[in-house]
Amino acid sequence: MTDENTSKSMSEKPKSDQVEDAVIIDTQAQTPAKPAKTGILWFFTGINLLLVLTLGAGAYWYWMQTQQIQSERENDLVQLESVVNSLQRSQTQTQNDLQDSINNNAQSLESLLAQVVNNSAIDEALQKQIAELSGRRPSDWLLAEANYLVTMAGRKLYLEQDVRTSVTLLQEADARLQDLDDPSLLPIRALIATDIQTLQQINPVSTTSLALAITGLLPQVSQLPLDNLKLPEPQVEESLELTDDVADWRDNLRNVWRSIAKDFITVTPVNKPLEPYLAERQQWLIEQQLKHALTQAKSAALDEQFTLYQGSLQEALALVIEHYKLDETAVEQFINALQQLQNTSFERKYPEQLQAQPALRDAIERRLERQFNNRDDVL
Repeated sequence: MTDENTSKSMSEKPKSDQVEDAVIIDTQAQTPAKPAKTGILWFFTGINLLLVLTLGAGAYWYWMQTQQIQSERENDLVQLESVVNSLQRSQTQTQNDLQDSINNNAQSLESLLAQVVNNSAIDEALQKQIAELSGRRPSDWLLAEANYLVTMAGRKLYLEQDVRTSVTLLQEADARLQDLDDPSLLPIRALIATDIQTLQQINPVSTTSLALAITGLLPQVSQLPLDNLKLPEPQVEESLELTDDVADWRDNLRNVWRSIAKDFITVTPVNKPLEPYLAERQQWLIEQQLKHALTQAKSAALDEQFTLYQGSLQEALALVIEHYKLDETAVEQFINALQQLQNTSFERKYPEQLQAQPALRDAIERRLERQFNNRDDVL
């Protein structure tokens, strides 16, 4: 307030007075300042210096951030330009490829149109051929079914030896051919009839029945009585009479010696039980051998091995005759059963091939070949 009043008073004074006052103030300024005012001045000077340094550091930081942002923007601009260039090149290449594809598709479309026109003509020709063949389709199915039945008859005959089923299948095949009512198939039907007659002449004896009969004999083996006592055959006593012929002097001498020796030998009867000449182990072995022979004959019958069947039954008969009591009724019936089985023949001779099978196959192939030839002619 003092300074303001002073300045106001100076401004109100005349210029001469103002000059004098300025001289007075200058003289006062030249006088040394007080220490308190100098400390405050240095304090404000330090604060101003800190403010200046802070402002400078902030300005420098701001400048660095600005430079960094500008550099990043320049890098982004460079990358954006490269991306734009690559997109332009890719777009150009895509346009070229698209143009080439359009040209190729145009050519492909023209070729497809030509192929469609050609296929339509072929389709019309095939429809005409199908219309022609529609009446013969059931006959083709029946012929194929007859061929299948004949093939199955052959498999049943050669793989399973089932003659009865094979005959039935051949009869069914002949019925299919009869339904066709085609005179060209009469030779094949004649072959089927020949095959049926050939199969019906095969030995009809059932090997299963023979095997079951042998199975029924196996439990009877343990009940058959063995011949445990074997008596020696009676010897015929020789005549010890002497002759008058001198030429028989040797026989007469022998007879004299035997008559003398006979008087020195006595026979004492023994009333003790006789020991069997067969031990228990031997009896068990004989029984097992007989069972083995019967089991082997059974397997041979099921496998239709007639030679092995006959040999096994012959072996069983030999064992029974040698080791069992032949005068027993059970043994006699057992021997009769074995002989009856041995006299039953199941030997079969199968034909090498069914005659109708290749004939049917050839007929089907000829029909297929004829159909394909007609199709090629239409095309």
